[in-house]
Amino acid sequence: MSGAIAEKLFTEEEYLALEEKSKIKHEFMDGEIYSMAGASRRHNLATSNISTELNLRLRETGCEVYASDFRVKIRDGHNVYTDVAVACGEILTENNDTTLLNPVVIFEVLSKSTEKRDRGEKAEDYFRLESLGEYVLVSQNRVRVEHFSRQNNNEWTLKIYENIDDVVQLKSLRCEIPLELIYLKIKLSSLKLVEEKKKNGK
Repeated sequence: MSGAIAEKLFTEEEYLALEEKSKIKHEFMDGEIYSMAGASRRHNLATSNISTELNLRLRETGCEVYASDFRVKIRDGHNVYTDVAVACGEILTENNDTTLLNPVVIFEVLSKSTEKRDRGEKAEDYFRLESLGEYVLVSQNRVRVEHFSRQNNNEWTLKIYENIDDVVQLKSLRCEIPLELIYLKIKLSSLKLVEEKKKNGK
């Protein structure tokens, strides 16, 4: 994500009107509009892998999986495009069915241009979103998945996965995703080492 596209502050209605005509995506936060930078090959592969696996696992449930083109409203004044979002049961939207209001699980694939917001402003609002049960950050440059999950006392806990044989348990969706499928076809040095060890029977 690049910086704000103008110094003036916009209303949410002005942002939505501009976004409807724009050829590229923008996010909106408290009057500022941010253009979305293009994603790397690794970023696209990870996003595609996650959405594919979730679709396969949830195809016979009441859940729907959305890729990065579907806008999510985290709160009034904060509209974003998540890498992958899942909503279940009654799907709540607005703006002619173009904006999701009640995601249950959100995945963000980290990059240099987005990581600060994904860990900061976005995360703060994600954690306040009543519908959200889990927030997952995926590194595209190494095997590392950070899984935040809401507990019964409304506090959030963090579990970190760094082994390609690990499996992320998504309790909100009653399903799981192995890291080896999240990183499928993504060439990382750590993955190569794991593959060599498997071939050598270690």
